[in-house]
Amino acid sequence: MSFISNVFDRLIRAIFYIGVISGGIMAALILVSSLLRYVVGTPISFSDELAGLLFVTLAFTTFPLVMERSEHIQLSILTERLNHGTQRVCRIFASLILFTFATVFIYQSWAFMDFSRMITSRTDVSGILLWPWMALMPISMGLCILVELRAIFRIVTDRPISEHSL
Repeated sequence: MSFISNVFDRLIRAIFYIGVISGGIMAALILVSSLLRYVVGTPISFSDELAGLLFVTLAFTTFPLVMERSEHIQLSILTERLNHGTQRVCRIFASLILFTFATVFIYQSWAFMDFSRMITSRTDVSGILLWPWMALMPISMGLCILVELRAIFRIVTDRPISEHSL
């Protein structure tokens, strides 16, 4: 089980780094396009489309690691004052909410991505194929479900959940 967990951790970290790199490329693209707009008078024609796709990549590839490290926004003002057992119940309830949301999100985004693939949808200016970028959405939410399942397993078996475990 430890081997699978380590492989999963490395996968999440690799996907996170892809998101970080796409964020850097997005920032550089916007900077260069802005400079070209004001210096030369003509920006890069496809910069808005590609920046949007890179933003989607940045957002969805970083979700699983952020969840793994519990660095997301949490509503802990009430739950941190509860006893340990009640905190566990609240955590499991929150996980059920996440599972419900992620399942619906996966179902809807997969259908949207599949339709886009079926009609070979592309961006307007540069003609970038859209469905591979859309595939990041259900994949990311699936990884988030796996991250949360592992966290719940640790809670139920009373194993310590070390923050920043990666």
